[in-house]
Amino acid sequence: MTVLHLFRVAWFTFFQAACSTILALLIGLPSAFFCGRRTFPGRKGLLSLSVVPFCVPSIIIALGYVTFLGLNGGLNKFFMFLFGLEEPPVKILYSFAGLIIAHGFYNFPLIMKTVADSWNKLPCEQAESARLLGAGEGRIFRTVTIYQLLPSIASSSMLVFIYCFLSFIMVLLFGGIGNTTLEVEIYKAARATLDFKQAASLGIIETVILCIVTTLYCILEQKSSRAKGLSSPYSSPLRKIRGSKEIIVFTIVMILIFAFFVSPLLGIVVNAFTSSKKGVGLSLANFALVLKMRSFWPSVKSTVTTALYTATCCSVLGFLYSVLVKFKEQKGGKGLNLFLKIFPMIPMSISSVVVGVIITLLVKRGSVATLVIAQTALTWPLAFRQIYPQMVKITSDTMDSASILSKNKLQVITRILLPVSKGALFSAFGFCFAVSAGDTTLPLVLAIPKYDALSLFTYRLSGSYRFNEACSAGLILALICALMYILGQTKKKPRGRI
Repeated sequence: MTVLHLFRVAWFTFFQAACSTILALLIGLPSAFFCGRRTFPGRKGLLSLSVVPFCVPSIIIALGYVTFLGLNGGLNKFFMFLFGLEEPPVKILYSFAGLIIAHGFYNFPLIMKTVADSWNKLPCEQAESARLLGAGEGRIFRTVTIYQLLPSIASSSMLVFIYCFLSFIMVLLFGGIGNTTLEVEIYKAARATLDFKQAASLGIIETVILCIVTTLYCILEQKSSRAKGLSSPYSSPLRKIRGSKEIIVFTIVMILIFAFFVSPLLGIVVNAFTSSKKGVGLSLANFALVLKMRSFWPSVKSTVTTALYTATCCSVLGFLYSVLVKFKEQKGGKGLNLFLKIFPMIPMSISSVVVGVIITLLVKRGSVATLVIAQTALTWPLAFRQIYPQMVKITSDTMDSASILSKNKLQVITRILLPVSKGALFSAFGFCFAVSAGDTTLPLVLAIPKYDALSLFTYRLSGSYRFNEACSAGLILALICALMYILGQTKKKPRGRI
């Protein structure tokens, strides 16, 4: 690989992530306004879409876009039927535009939910003072509200950028001719050409870029946390959508969300229950065919087993690290405390492909154990981010009293920290289970002998253009992930300080 080609790959990786983030912002910010400040039918349903990037694997979303925007997708069939066309008119999916649409709409709920929560709890004093001085709503937004929201906007945007920068399956499917990213090039160098030197060089470049972005994200996250601490503990009253401008913007945003986010999801369901044979309507034929496939049940067993191991390891590690941070916080030392809180962000700077290549170099041949270790190393920070906020609610006085009345730290952990964190532990377990079960990248890179995951099973079906069967398998995978994620969220967490 020449230096010029390397620069082009790095630039395309950065550029597509930036464009995807901009699109996510263009959809996420108006959605955040309506969810955070207005009431309308379907508001809770729109907010519930924020779980999709977490519990629906990217391979499933990719299938959805194929079934909706593909050459034989639902949108092209609709236009061909409506206008009597012989050729599909929409041909944007396997291109740069298709990649940006898939990335932007898949990740916009992250921005929507984060900013909506902040918007809903903004202190009203400054805005009310501006109104009394005669400022209009537009000027109030430009001079007051936007600065209050900036930390949450910046931190959520940075997270979306990282996810798009590290995208692998989406780029493989939708990147188009000549469009490739560092992740894909690392995979090709390590698995196709066995050029590990080139893979290492690409991995170093990617990791350096991500370290810079992750550092910025940590700084913005700290500012966002401080801004949340200054926000009102009470939600602002929601008002009905008013004015022609709000109605027009709301209508446009909802149409775009339905067209490029909801419709692909519905497309998966419709194709899963639609037979590829002509003249056959809705049926369970695809599911029957998938269930009879020799590798299906072993893939389900492998997926569930691996996800259980990974989720358990992540939850335990996340809890223990949260305990460490909590105890160190009691002793003071701002520098050490800041480092301990930033340390879990380091795995965000290392991609799944790079981790898979490193493990392949170390152990030569992947195994279920190495897969669990790799997934745990990358996923446990997500468990920490679920558990630690619950421990923050324990006041210093409570911790001091517990330390005085307990014989040792183990009693403090079992009597105070563990009961408070129990709900968050369940939530972290369900979250990490969903992430592990939906992971396609690590099983693909490690190429474990005689191991088949349900995500790989779905990927191979889609790669052989058996989209109806792939949608059925993908729907089963999505239901498994969503079920575990929802079960984890049903455990109530303590509210208020303790």
